[in-house]
Amino acid sequence: MNFLAHLHLAYLTGTSPVGNLLGDFVKGPVPDALPSSIATGIRLHRSIDGFTDAHPEHRAAVRAFEAPWRRYGGILVDVLYDHLLSRHWARFEVLPMRTFLDNHYQALFDYDAGRAGHAPALPPVLIRMAEQDWLSSYAEVADVQRALDGIGRRLRQPVPLGDGVGSLDQARWMALEAGFLRFYPELMAFAVKEASTGERGESHG
Repeated sequence: MNFLAHLHLAYLTGTSPVGNLLGDFVKGPVPDALPSSIATGIRLHRSIDGFTDAHPEHRAAVRAFEAPWRRYGGILVDVLYDHLLSRHWARFEVLPMRTFLDNHYQALFDYDAGRAGHAPALPPVLIRMAEQDWLSSYAEVADVQRALDGIGRRLRQPVPLGDGVGSLDQARWMALEAGFLRFYPELMAFAVKEASTGERGESHG
C-alpha cells in the first residue's frame, strides 16, 4: 500500500500516522530507542504490506500488467490502490477526505517541528507530500501517472512508470478496480485486528 492507504489505516486503528508512514523508510529491526507509538506504527505498516503482498487480489492486480511493466507491478498496484481509495473514499470513511488530509498533514508538520530525543526525522519526500498536497490529486489518473513517473525517476535505472498505467485496457482496469473493492475491506479488518493484537502484546511485555 502507499501513503494514503497507510494514513487511513493508521487513523482507522488509532495508531501513529507518522509511524505508519515511516514503515517504508526504517529498514531492518525496529530500534529499541524509538518512541513506542512510532515503533508500533512501523510494525503495523510492515504487517499491512505483508498481508497486501500475499493477498490473491493484489497478486492478480500485479498480473494484470504485461511485460515490461509486470516487473514493476508491485509499485504500480500500490499507487493505483491509493488512486482507487481516493475515488471510493466515501465507501470506507465518513470523514471528508479534505478534512482527513488537512488533519494528517498538520500532524506531520507538528511532529517535525516538535521532534526530540530518539524520534526519527521525517524523510524529505513526506514533507514535500504534505506541503504540496500530493494526496488530494490521487483521484485523477493523470496525476497518478505523474506521481509514478516521479517514483520511476528515483529508481536505479529510471523508468517512466506512468506509462504502465496506460498499458491497462478497460477490461483489466475494471478487474483491478473490482479486486480492490473486494480487498480493501479485508485489509481494514486485518489492520484493526493486528493493531489490537499488538497493543495487547505490548501491554503484557
